[in-house]
This record gives sequence, structure tokens and C-alpha cells, in this order.
Amino acid sequence: MTSRYFGAHLSISKGFSYLPKLATKLNISAIQIHPTAPQRWATKPIDDVKAEELAKNSKDTTLREIYLHAIYLVNLAHSDKQKFHLSKVSIVTYLQFQHHINHYAKLYKVPIVCKGVVVHPGSAKHYPTEKQALERAVKGINWILENSPKDSTILLETSAGAGKIIGDAFEELKILREESNNPTRIKYTLDTQHMYSSGYDIVNNTESIVEQLENTLGIKNIKLIHINDSPYPLGAKKDRHANLGEGTLGTEGIKKFINHPKLKDITVILETPNVKSEETLKKELIALKNVLNLK
Repeated sequence: MTSRYFGAHLSISKGFSYLPKLATKLNISAIQIHPTAPQRWATKPIDDVKAEELAKNSKDTTLREIYLHAIYLVNLAHSDKQKFHLSKVSIVTYLQFQHHINHYAKLYKVPIVCKGVVVHPGSAKHYPTEKQALERAVKGINWILENSPKDSTILLETSAGAGKIIGDAFEELKILREESNNPTRIKYTLDTQHMYSSGYDIVNNTESIVEQLENTLGIKNIKLIHINDSPYPLGAKKDRHANLGEGTLGTEGIKKFINHPKLKDITVILETPNVKSEETLKKELIALKNVLNLK
């Protein structure tokens, strides 16, 4: 195994106890999951048994890091009171699950860590200005931080820029973190397709983009990178992933960015269409290892 953790988004359809076994079967060290249905509000606590199964069965496996991806309904800038609250509660539910996984990992002395919950910030479509939407989102984040375990972490993800989505500019993510009441509990997730779609030319302007990341988000605050190719050209403002090497980013373009000296130690997770089945995922992992310069 490389010292850099890498893996893919996996389905929980075969149960939480199967995930570490699958990670070992695929020879990957990191996974991302939706612990509940991604298109339903996560308002009820996730059964502790699931966290215990995941941790307990990770012993003597290749698995080292786990990431939880928040449900897709979340909009931390929603103007509707009920949906704003449901968005906050859903993230708190996941942050509690993160805490429980890490509790059982320590209990069973298993070398895995659940690193946090990946969150799409939301949309400014209900507000006349983006500034108002960002202020609303900061209030939501503060509520989440106050009502979740102190050892849990939010991983704000770069957005693709479709419509009035917030978080497509590095500066917006910086505002959400730095204007919160506890920036130390907020980190970042990059997405190669989202960044390219938002106008960040990571293929031809790699050095410039990395410099921007360093000056706005801070490299030390970037904890995860989603690797995806894009079916659309630079600046298309569309969120849709393509398999590695089958899009406009291309294998060499992704390789140049992902292996930049300042990013080369950050965990990477596949979210391409090929991750939807074990058979196609195996093919995609071969492409990923090529991107990571692994044999």
C-alpha cells in the first residue's frame, strides 16, 4: 500500500460490516459512504450497532480512513425555516455517527479514523444577494457545531457552480469557515470536476490554482480530494462526473494536479460512474492507480 490513502465511494447495500472486507478485497485504504439514503432527511440517530459493526470488522483490513457524505437535500442557506432546520439536523446526525465510529475504533483498538462529513454548502437562489446566503449558511453551521460532538468535523466541498450554488469560489468556502464560531472543526474537500466546471483550470494553470488554494483555504485545511473527470468543458457550471480518462480533464490533466507536491499527501476518493458496481470499480481503481503513479 502507498503511504497516501486512496479509495472510492462505496454502497452500504450489503451492510456496514461488509465495507471493511470490500476495502480489503479492492486493496484500498479509504472509503466514503452515505450512511443513510442520500435523498431523504436524516432526522433520526443512526443505530449505534452500525458504527460498531463498521469499526469492529475493520480489524486486520486495509481500511484506514472513512468519510461520510451528507445527504443531497442539504441547503445551509435555505430560507424556508423547516428545510433549513432539517438540513442542520441531518448534518448533526452524521456528525454523531462519525463520533460513534471513532468511539468504537478506540474501544476495539482498530487503526481506523472517521475523518468527517462532506457537505455541499447549498444555494443562494432564495436571496437577492450571495452575501445574505453566506450569512444564513454561517448561522446554520454555528448551530450544527453547537449541537454536535466536539470531536466531529465538517468538510465543506467545492461546488460546480450550477445556478446560484454557493461554494464554487474558494473565497466563499473561506468565509463559511472563518466566520463560524469554531473554524478548527471545519475543513475542506476539493472535487476535480467541480473545480474545473467552476472555471478553475487545474489542467493548464495547475501552479496558479494550487497557489490560490494555499492563499485562500490553506493547504493544511484540505483533508480530502474527490477525483472525477468531467464530460463538460472548463467553466461549464454543470455538476456531472465522468470516468477517469473519459472526459475533458483527461488522465494527464488530473495526474498533474493530484500529484502536485503540495497536494500529494491528501487522501483521494473516486466518485465516478464506475464506482456503482464492484466489477466496474475494479477497472476504475486501475485508472486511479495510474493517476497516482502506482503500479
